[in-house]
Amino acid sequence: MKLNYLTFGLVVLLGISSCSKDEDPTPDPITKANILGSVNLFDEGVTQIDNSNMTVSIDGTTFSVSTDVNGDFELTDIPFGSYTIVYEKSGYGTFKKFDIEHKNTGSSTVIMNTPSLGQKSSTSITNLTLSSSSNFPAIISATTEPEANNANPKYIRYFFSTDPSISSENYEYAIETFQVNNTPYNYNLSQEAIDVLGYTSGTTVYVKCYGESYYGNNYPDPSLAKDIFPNLNPNSASAVSFVVP
Repeated sequence: MKLNYLTFGLVVLLGISSCSKDEDPTPDPITKANILGSVNLFDEGVTQIDNSNMTVSIDGTTFSVSTDVNGDFELTDIPFGSYTIVYEKSGYGTFKKFDIEHKNTGSSTVIMNTPSLGQKSSTSITNLTLSSSSNFPAIISATTEPEANNANPKYIRYFFSTDPSISSENYEYAIETFQVNNTPYNYNLSQEAIDVLGYTSGTTVYVKCYGESYYGNNYPDPSLAKDIFPNLNPNSASAVSFVVP
């Protein structure tokens, strides 16, 4: 009888042990997923061109991938976190998207608002002049090279600052891109526009102009609290200035 009780006890113990081993262990927590997105690439104007081979990477990491012919990309197995996504291709400059939140949602993170990026501008500003009387509007004339015409429009952007060393990086205000269909291009700067910029009477304001593309590739840099303009043509005439009436 003692032997039978002992045998029964061993069988029960082995059964419990076997059941314990058959139970599924707790799954490891999910710590990473993919990041998907796309880009649309253009020439200096509005013609879409080959979307492939733009490098998309995560700033500060080794994660990197190239876009396919449709402009799509997929960064795989990215740990969850907040990232800056960097877009680069020869002839386009560098474009960035800040504060992309990559969270565990049970699926991949999809970057919305697909950027349309234009090639670096080949348009130089060879001359910039300003003519005005004591009253506004002031006329700012920009001469482009190559010359702009209806069949071959160019694109330019004006920058404003109270600093005489104004540039596309050292500026206070940048206004929208203008399409130029003739050379020189005359921009009528009104008193109302000056008021919108916030300049007060007696202030000396400097103006600089650069050739750009239809799609400007500009993006806000939170650390600088201003926009970056990656595809401007750096060849620009000297700044002009005026005193606010």
